[in-house]
Amino acid sequence: MTDYSVARKNMVECQLHPCGVNDERVLTAYKNTPRERFVSQMQRSIAYADNELPLGHERFLISPMVHARMIHATKVKPDDVVLDIGGATGYSAAVLSQLATTVVAVENQADFLEQAKTTLIDMDLLNILHVDNALNDGDAKHGPYDVIIINGAAEVIPEALLDQLNIGGRLCYIERRISAKSYGQVVLLTKRADNQCDKRVLFETNGHVLSGFAAEESFSF
Repeated sequence: MTDYSVARKNMVECQLHPCGVNDERVLTAYKNTPRERFVSQMQRSIAYADNELPLGHERFLISPMVHARMIHATKVKPDDVVLDIGGATGYSAAVLSQLATTVVAVENQADFLEQAKTTLIDMDLLNILHVDNALNDGDAKHGPYDVIIINGAAEVIPEALLDQLNIGGRLCYIERRISAKSYGQVVLLTKRADNQCDKRVLFETNGHVLSGFAAEESFSF
């Protein structure tokens, strides 16, 4: 049986920490989360490579460095409630569950949901609520949220999703136009008391636009 602990340690020390992820709580969460359990058997040997991995349904597991920098930027606190959107097989929720009091994981693919539930329960991570819902709808029932993580790219963020963010809450995602040939950029939104959001661009990266997060087509005559 392969011991992935060395690969996990190398990922943290050689990918995450050099890129500015220096919060020990965040680093420990990644050290403790077996990424290989959230990909296919054939992908396990490359689970810790600095690449996104295809999971099926045109969905991808975000690269470790990008995901960690997103989580680090939101500054998740132990008493935060986090909405994790499009986490697919559950890796993102597994990491976040070690940082927050509760994680609400929204997923719209039944096989991903079942795999995530099985794996996370087996890991004894019991503070995760799985919700079968359209990704762009989030989950207003259990909001508002202190942090929202979108596991992929978006052209637009629906107002209904921003309404689920607490005052002072942080939403992190990859902003990218489907038609653009250039890279996208990771963006952090922070909600102000007037319900508007401050926007900060963190770094450039690539990403696949999730269902429900594409801009509506406009027509000219």
